[in-house]
Amino acid sequence: MNKQKTYFTKEGLARANEEIVYLQEEIKVCNVKIGKTVDLDNDLRENPEFMALRTKAEYELPNKIQELAQLLEHKEIIEDMTHIRDNLCSYVAVGHQVTLIDECNNIRVLTILGFGDSNPKENIVSYLTPIAQLLLDHEIGEEVSLPSPRGNVQYEIDELIVSPLLNK
Repeated sequence: MNKQKTYFTKEGLARANEEIVYLQEEIKVCNVKIGKTVDLDNDLRENPEFMALRTKAEYELPNKIQELAQLLEHKEIIEDMTHIRDNLCSYVAVGHQVTLIDECNNIRVLTILGFGDSNPKENIVSYLTPIAQLLLDHEIGEEVSLPSPRGNVQYEIDELIVSPLLNK
C-alpha cells in the first residue's frame, strides 16, 4: 500500500469528499436501475444493460471510492503546512507561486497546488504534474528546463511567494 502523502488544498479536500458522496449516490441509482432491469427481463445473462449497470455498481464506482479514500487517508492540507503558515519561500514547494524568466525576459508564473487542483488556463498545476516535479525543491536564481510546444525552454526562478489562491 502506498503511504506517500497526498497534498490537498482545503478546497480540493472538500471536492474529494463531495466526489465520494456523489459516487456513493451513483451506486444507489445503479442498484435501483438494476432492480428495474431485473423486473423487465428474467434472462439477465443476455441483458447488456444489466451487465453494464452491475459492473458499474459493483466494481467501477467502488474502486473509484476506494482510490479516493486511500488518498484521503494520507492527506496533508497545504494551508496547514509549516512553510505556508510561516510564509517560508526559500525553495519551490507545494503551495507556492513561482515566477520564471526565460532568456528573452519573458515572464511565466505558475502556481503549484494539490491533488486535483490543476487548471492550465489559470497557470495552476498539481504538485503531481511533470512541470511541478521539475520545479520542486529549486531555489531562487536556479535555472530549470521546462517543456513547451516549441521544445525545452530554460528559465531562471525569479520569485517565490505563498500562493494568493490558498485560503489560509
